[in-house]
Amino acid sequence: MISPLQIRTELAAAMTAALASKFQVEIPSVEVLPSRNLSFGDLACNSAMPLAGKLKRSPRDIATVMADSISNSFPQVDKVSVDGPGFLNITLSGEYLAEFTAAVAERGLGRFIPSEGKGKTALVEFVSSNPTGPLTVGHCRQAVLGDAVSRLLEAVGWNVEREYYFNDAGKQMERLAESLASRYMNILGVAMEIPEGGYQGEYIKDWAEDFLKEKGDSFKWPEQKDDFREYAASRAFVLISEDLKLLGITFDRYFAESELIPDAVENTLKLLDTKELIYKDSEDPRKIWLKLSEMGRPDDRVVVRDDGTYTYRMPDISYHLNKFKRDYDLIVDIFGSDHIDTCKDVETVLGNLLGEEIVSTRLRTILHQFVTLVRGGEKVKMSTRAGNFVTLRDLVDEVGSADVVRYIFLTRRAEAHMDFDLEAAGADNDENPVFYVQYAFARISGILRKVSDVESLLHLCNAERLESILTGDRERNLMRLLETVPLKVSAAATSLEPHRIPDLLAEVARAFHGFYQHHRVVDPDNNEITAARLTLCMAVRSTLNDLLTILGVRAPEKM
Repeated sequence: MISPLQIRTELAAAMTAALASKFQVEIPSVEVLPSRNLSFGDLACNSAMPLAGKLKRSPRDIATVMADSISNSFPQVDKVSVDGPGFLNITLSGEYLAEFTAAVAERGLGRFIPSEGKGKTALVEFVSSNPTGPLTVGHCRQAVLGDAVSRLLEAVGWNVEREYYFNDAGKQMERLAESLASRYMNILGVAMEIPEGGYQGEYIKDWAEDFLKEKGDSFKWPEQKDDFREYAASRAFVLISEDLKLLGITFDRYFAESELIPDAVENTLKLLDTKELIYKDSEDPRKIWLKLSEMGRPDDRVVVRDDGTYTYRMPDISYHLNKFKRDYDLIVDIFGSDHIDTCKDVETVLGNLLGEEIVSTRLRTILHQFVTLVRGGEKVKMSTRAGNFVTLRDLVDEVGSADVVRYIFLTRRAEAHMDFDLEAAGADNDENPVFYVQYAFARISGILRKVSDVESLLHLCNAERLESILTGDRERNLMRLLETVPLKVSAAATSLEPHRIPDLLAEVARAFHGFYQHHRVVDPDNNEITAARLTLCMAVRSTLNDLLTILGVRAPEKM
């Protein structure tokens, strides 16, 4: 059958061709959009008004030409009307909606979601936390966001690779190593202070005890700093991997900053020097600056310190050059909002090295705001280095479900600050948004379990019978909503906004619950009505399942 995208595309093409033929001028493609007022129709076209000046005709005259071109040409269209100053309203036919509903009930949404990413590759980098300890709640939001973006791209056909970049060669790793050494030396009875800005969490004490058991008591600081750093990094990496598995998140590649140092970074420095994008400090020639102010950014930035170490921007530029060299069609970076200046600086440099058009079309950056945990109406204070933080594992344990954690983190757009209410997340009622959606799926599953021979019943119901039986407003509105879902998924993928999927799930669940409260699904006296409503229920069930899968959330058959 024709897909939702096809019908809209063909309607737009027919109306555009009719205008071009009538007025003998080139016409920009008209747009067929969802109707803002469903009482007028399912679809709308407002193109007549902006075309009035070009065609020197009234919008109503133009809209009438458009309406005439599709009125009797599409079996998927029941009615076309011209309203107001020139709005074109289109009502989809019951036959088309019934046919779509039956197809989704049988085979799911997948075949109707536009495959705009087919044959293309995407790299999504997310989490990318320094391997300095367990992941926190902030990392949790980014992990869920990154995996949902990846799944959303996969839903529209992209071949996606997930990548974790960790800074295992910077100052933070030095502080972590020294923090571990301090705890180790303390166990041995040697006084050694945790460095300023070091890590004080209980996990460091545990690592120090294990280091002593595994390595012995002969290590000194700073003589064996590399041993402390490598051990701490490996333990942190195991912690991070295990935390991510709690959320069902895995990566295709873990890319270490140390892989870039020194060769790749030095080559990048030479390239920047050739392009005259860096300069040496006038007072200390060992220090090297990026000429960012000449590239339109507010300030120049140091990329090589006076001790020869690199600041964050330097390996990050080199890492992104590596990404572009791997020739992905799309590169997605997901960072916390505190990275905004670094991101803009790196993108600006990449634009000067690779060309602004290449960077702007292939690199997309998502910056997410931070999370505040709320318990009993009070904010939960967190500090990673002081050790009084809430980890990803703590959050999943307290809420009791990775599904709930994932879903709630995706209910807000990335750039919006989030208050995560621990009590609402643990509730088995409508305060918990995932409960409301999962309950709709479980309710339909329960209905199907109670019907002894679903398959035989469904054979009684083809699209024609569906159309003649499902005539109530709530039934039609539910079918109409389901028909819009594939294009809404496509729009969410194009904008890289997975928060649209929970919004859509809530809308479908709400429409189903409304239908269920007003219609008896199983009518023991009328098999045809039962079959028709079971088909609609199965279409809703398939839709909920497919959308929850995009979020990485289970669709439970019982609750």
